[in-house]
Amino acid sequence: MNKIKKQSLLALAAAGLTFGLMACGDDSSSSSGVDPEEEDVSLTGVVFGSDYKTGELRWIDKDEKISEKSLSFYQDSKVIVNGSDLYVLERMGADNITRIDPSKLESDGEKAVVWQVSLDDDANPVDMAFSGEEAWVALQNADSLVKISTKDGKVSKSIKTGKFAYEGETSPYVADIELNDGKLYVLIQRYTYDAATWTSTYPLGLLAIYDAKSGDLKDTVQLKAKNPAAMAFVDGTLYVASTGEYNAAGGTDADENRGIEKVDLEKKTSEIIVTGKTLGGGIYAFANEGSIAYVGIYKAWGDVPLSKVDLAKKEAKKIEGVADAEGSIAVADGIVFIGDRSMGDEKLLKYDGSKVSKLDNPKGALPAYSVALF
Repeated sequence: MNKIKKQSLLALAAAGLTFGLMACGDDSSSSSGVDPEEEDVSLTGVVFGSDYKTGELRWIDKDEKISEKSLSFYQDSKVIVNGSDLYVLERMGADNITRIDPSKLESDGEKAVVWQVSLDDDANPVDMAFSGEEAWVALQNADSLVKISTKDGKVSKSIKTGKFAYEGETSPYVADIELNDGKLYVLIQRYTYDAATWTSTYPLGLLAIYDAKSGDLKDTVQLKAKNPAAMAFVDGTLYVASTGEYNAAGGTDADENRGIEKVDLEKKTSEIIVTGKTLGGGIYAFANEGSIAYVGIYKAWGDVPLSKVDLAKKEAKKIEGVADAEGSIAVADGIVFIGDRSMGDEKLLKYDGSKVSKLDNPKGALPAYSVALF
């Protein structure tokens, strides 16, 4: 599992670290195993930018200034924060996990990398769920999940998930994972793709529940919606956000077949409590802080507005000033950062609860693709 690949950051170190101008100018959800005694990082967060050809990591200081310096990564990558640690998941085509010490990014550049490991070809890591010095990793295009050490990235355990694959697929397509009360919750999309027609078929989404220590399968729950994208626990209750099927135009419909569902884990049932009809379409991105969630609604390519959802009240309200939230959503301490990828007007936005404002991007910075906050 830990072979070094051509796409490795360490192998590309000489070309991968840039200072000053760049040559050229997608879940939001992760589980935390934070040690409360860890020191705070002197950064607000990090933003990974991509133009679908190249990718770069920049960091945001406490004054919300985006760094002039950057580190290069694979164009399809996701950033995840756990306590004072930063992880970069280089997705399908690179299939690497990199742990970074964010306190050393500005001063040490590539030397801020603590370790990097490569997974199996086309494993496609998409999420991590942390417990102390271990983390489970969701592999979207593989037939398994893996547990790694956060000290060195070495794989210690693997769970086979291929039994949940749909109609001849080898992967069940895991979208998200969460740890809660000693159990690992795995959100499964279970779609099948027809390469000849470029179409996907979606059965209803599925939730698989494993013992987090042994990896034994404990239970499954059939979900109400198709194509689930993300999930989160709020006061012991699990909520799942779903995109649903795409329409003929490649967008999603404002109907009651998608949205946010509340899962009753004891009864193994689920109900959609905020529908796509209320939201205006299917959910592309989801980030929550307690019972308040921020969701990007995928109406069509380039048309992904942002809504604030009160999960307890089952109410949704559009936030004005965000046109294309495909560049990720992250929230901490009531402050929301949004990557707006509006073509020709790409920007990193901040919502403080009353208004949306724009952060100044360094010249040549790539459009936001994934955002994480400390």
